[in-house]
Amino acid sequence: MTHVLRIASLVLLVAVLGLRHEALGQPIDRKALVSRHKIRLTESDSLSSLTVGNGEFAFTADVSGLQSFPEYYESGVSLGTQSQWGWHRFPNDGNYQLEEVLQEYE
Repeated sequence: MTHVLRIASLVLLVAVLGLRHEALGQPIDRKALVSRHKIRLTESDSLSSLTVGNGEFAFTADVSGLQSFPEYYESGVSLGTQSQWGWHRFPNDGNYQLEEVLQEYE
């Protein structure tokens, strides 16, 4: 066996032995996974809104777990929903100002 082939074989062996059981087709215990990250809010704080996300999508919630009290958070950390895939860039041919293009939804 050549030196390169031995190294490649060793790397492959380490990779196979290093696989976790989830990667080998075993089911994920979703209840245990979620329970490890259980969030409990006991009081409202306009400077401590809760944001959860996965790097592609983020949702900021108030103490209700939704976005029920946006007025309370106006002078603190605002509530919102953002997505990585929702950002676009294009020329401002109409010379619009930011205030002209913001839209609030109920």
